[in-house]
Amino acid sequence: MCLTDTSEVEVKLDPRGGGIAPALIREGLVPCAPWTPSVAITVRVLEAYRVAHVRCPQLAIQPYVKSLCDLHGVAFRPYLSQQFSIAYDVYLAIRRRTDERVMKALGRDSTWRLKHACPACMYKLQGEDVLIFEMLTAMDGNDSLKRVLRWSRADNEGDGEPTLGKSKERVDNRDASDGYYLSREKVDTWAKIWRQTRYARSKLLTVQFQDDGNPCADRWKNMVNDVTSKMWGIFDETGIFLALCRHGFVLVIADMIRSGELAKYPLAVVQELLNVVGMKIGAGYDIGCHFDATVKNSELGDLARRNRLKCLVGSFHGHAHNRLCQLSFLATYVEGMGLEDLEGCERYFSRSNGLAKSCRYASRFHRQQEITTYAKHFDSFETYANLSKFLCTNYRQSLGILKTEPMLCDWMRQEGVRSFDELHSWLREEREYLVGLKQTAKTNVETLEMEYVQKLTYRMLTNQCLPRAKYKVVAEEARRARGDDAAYVPGVAKAELARRHAKEKVEKDLESVQALEAVLEVAERWTLASPKWAATVVEIKRRKYQLALDVLELLIVERIFELTKMNQSQTGYKMRKHIAKALQARSKAVKSAIDRYNAAAMLLDPPMPHLTWEQVVEYAFLADFDILRDMHAEVQSRPWTRPAYRMAMDRYFKIVRAREEIKRLNVEIPRVVTWIRDEYRVLRKKEVELWAAGNKSEEELEADRGLAVQVRKYRERRGRFDAAHMRRFRALAKDPGFTGSLVPGTSLEVLEARREARETRRAATQEQMQVDSEEEEEVEEVEVASTSTGAVGREAEEAWVDEEGDEELEEALSAQLYTLSMLAVDGVGAGRSDDEG
Repeated sequence: MCLTDTSEVEVKLDPRGGGIAPALIREGLVPCAPWTPSVAITVRVLEAYRVAHVRCPQLAIQPYVKSLCDLHGVAFRPYLSQQFSIAYDVYLAIRRRTDERVMKALGRDSTWRLKHACPACMYKLQGEDVLIFEMLTAMDGNDSLKRVLRWSRADNEGDGEPTLGKSKERVDNRDASDGYYLSREKVDTWAKIWRQTRYARSKLLTVQFQDDGNPCADRWKNMVNDVTSKMWGIFDETGIFLALCRHGFVLVIADMIRSGELAKYPLAVVQELLNVVGMKIGAGYDIGCHFDATVKNSELGDLARRNRLKCLVGSFHGHAHNRLCQLSFLATYVEGMGLEDLEGCERYFSRSNGLAKSCRYASRFHRQQEITTYAKHFDSFETYANLSKFLCTNYRQSLGILKTEPMLCDWMRQEGVRSFDELHSWLREEREYLVGLKQTAKTNVETLEMEYVQKLTYRMLTNQCLPRAKYKVVAEEARRARGDDAAYVPGVAKAELARRHAKEKVEKDLESVQALEAVLEVAERWTLASPKWAATVVEIKRRKYQLALDVLELLIVERIFELTKMNQSQTGYKMRKHIAKALQARSKAVKSAIDRYNAAAMLLDPPMPHLTWEQVVEYAFLADFDILRDMHAEVQSRPWTRPAYRMAMDRYFKIVRAREEIKRLNVEIPRVVTWIRDEYRVLRKKEVELWAAGNKSEEELEADRGLAVQVRKYRERRGRFDAAHMRRFRALAKDPGFTGSLVPGTSLEVLEARREARETRRAATQEQMQVDSEEEEEVEEVEVASTSTGAVGREAEEAWVDEEGDEELEEALSAQLYTLSMLAVDGVGAGRSDDEG
């Protein structure tokens, strides 16, 4: 089966054996059966589907095969889809085996992909600036890629109702992880460790949260199973947990197995990154404040401290955290973050969610194959293709932010702010104030005194007990219903029941009051004139105010999330309309919450600020709510509480982060330029070595030359976007304000390889010298042997120096040839845009 027609092909079997399937594959045909295939599909058809499917994950096999049948003019049969699926699996297996052979020939082991996933993050150079965070990552869980677990049906012996029996899935132990996935066993190891230690350390965790100033810990519950855990029974994999670098390259994937987003998944991911990458990592997570304490109190604590791991919160999710948490974990206020928002996972999931249709009812192997195939293609043809665009865009954005610094300086002169140090002092003052407010503020837990006063108030309305008055009315109705002259009413029993319930309530309220008096040791019942009554009423008003403020804050948080989602790319029209309608309904709830807040605020002495709808809907950070929690009016006079001053603070720290971003980009751009040169050089050198004849047999020469072709294809696939990268970098270098360099540097990895090669050569030379010395000692005298050994040593040392000089000369010539080739490419594509490149 070809792309546009169907034909019969005669295939000659290899006399050396191998069978029909290898013979078909040599002709570019993939069979649908291993022994006696009647249908074979060309590699081009399979590759066309693979590329179309990863670009549009909604494209399934069946509609693709139907399209081929329409082109061929044949009727579609269901078995054709099955045959195509078999051939597609074989084709992907061949691609994986080929990639494994190429990587083995290049000397790249299973951990090489993770160590070199992103050239800008991991390809360190000699003499580059030291960064606070050597690598910035984002990680998060997503439940779109669930997979239904197939169960057999069993009947109960008693009532015969069908129930779930054993799993009827076929055992398939094939691995399609391609170095992206963490094994289930490695993740489950953390489940056992965490289960053994979390109860013993529960008190320590609470203390740690308080010591770190992390009041958000009790807000986030997605690290434990919640009510939705009941639905995981029908799924095996309930989603994926993903880690990306800041440029979007996939680092690690872990399957979430019959659970929500548990702590074991990020712990296993962080362990893998620290063990393999082993550098100062800033890890963004939507509950980074909670996870930071989790890491410190886990078995990873020592390793994380040695590698200076820092858990952070992304800009999008940071709006839902209170101000004190933002000052510690939000990217805007963390030194060394640059302009990174740590929300790459959200952007990745918005595109990978298209795989849900093909993963939902797939087998375990095919689901993993779908995800890894998509990740590999996305890294190679999307993320790497846009790497230079990402770097150049961020550089220009940073330069644009720096241009706003004169306006900030003018504002500071008008307001009498002497230096930027005052802005830093305001931030420290705000942090100290919020920490003190957190430590001194009382909780919203109702005290016994409050309950006692509320029950007395409830009984003292209009000098008579409302439940007792209700009881009298109900009792009178019940008495008339039982009289001799009363007419028959069907609801007499209900009236008697209501009378009894009212009487029980009166007695219960009185018993509650008496019980509270016994606990509080109240000798004489409190009245409105009692001093303790007045003090408790003040506390009740404060509590009502705090509760009203909490409800209003929650509604505003939800509003911020939904407004951001409305303006987010990849959000469909129907979803935006649905969110807009929800916001209209939510606005009524917000207005009601504002009314309740204003009513509670007016009861305080002195009254708290009155809020309007216009003020509340403009709140962008939750610091406004934190300020409103203070009952002292003098806090309103502090500079950092004023909206204009806080906007200036945000603008200033944005400028600081822009300078950090430029510093980071001046490190990352030379890394990419050097990577392009070194990768081309290594692959080209290996290709020449494999193609050379040397002392090889005919079979070895044929195998090596076939592998050389695959190395060439690998080099072309890896380097197809290099010319576009260099054009973008050269265009950026012409912009005013660019302070970086496009000159390739020397990789630390290359230096390490040279050092090891020199030590190996030196050891070999010394060993040869020792052998020659022992042979000469058998024939000559000790004095002559010593002289000869010295001569051999000097001769070997001179040869080693000459060899080292030849290597350096070869590298210089190779660099010149590489530069000339890049200039030639630029000359050919001089009239094309970046996107066309």
